[in-house]
Amino acid sequence: MAPSRKNLSAAVLLIIVIMAAVCSMPACGQCRHLSGRYHGLCFRNYACNNACSFEEPEIIYGACDHFKCYCYTC
Repeated sequence: MAPSRKNLSAAVLLIIVIMAAVCSMPACGQCRHLSGRYHGLCFRNYACNNACSFEEPEIIYGACDHFKCYCYTC
């Protein structure tokens, strides 16, 4: 039984919609930046989070990654 043109069109449209949704999502690298207030090696997330909370109102939280403090906006 061969697939109908309707089913093929629906499948192609679904793939396009899914790709558009995935491509519009921000990448993790775009959501984070190094903290301007935190200095030194980062070992404790709560200290990083505290430093990030005073930087910008858009920042959601701060966390240590590879001993550096990153502030996250999404």
